[in-house]
Amino acid sequence: MVEFMRRGHGNDSLLLDDLDHEILRILEEDCTLTYHEIAKRVGRSPWTVRHRIERLRRMGIIKGGCRAVVDYKALSYSEVILFFNVSPENMEEALDFIRMQEMVKELFIISGDKRIAAVIVGKDLDGIRRFILNNLTKFKIYNTELDVVIDKVK
Repeated sequence: MVEFMRRGHGNDSLLLDDLDHEILRILEEDCTLTYHEIAKRVGRSPWTVRHRIERLRRMGIIKGGCRAVVDYKALSYSEVILFFNVSPENMEEALDFIRMQEMVKELFIISGDKRIAAVIVGKDLDGIRRFILNNLTKFKIYNTELDVVIDKVK
């Protein structure tokens, strides 16, 4: 796991300590654990764990809720990563639209020649291709690269 150091405001101005890192590691491994289960693993009270997790959320280090890791290959679905650019005047509208699409599982703004990466899942590659052509081309995306995910190893 990445070592986190972040300064916030008020009570959040402390750097993250070993307990924070251990809680983050445990949550990355299994976010369904209760405060009590995490507390047992770290040797602290459930109230301490709850306080730390709430603080990490306020700091923006923990975002969103718990998500299942779905094996799309086991469902016989196809998964691709689409790298692309979009003109600055279309950027916000495109990102807002893409973010709301059920087929798009992850969306990144990245460095390099291609500024956006989207992980897209569909029943088959033809359905993914149609989704891209019917929806994303209206934002004048360019410099595209589409890579099929063969297997996830971690």
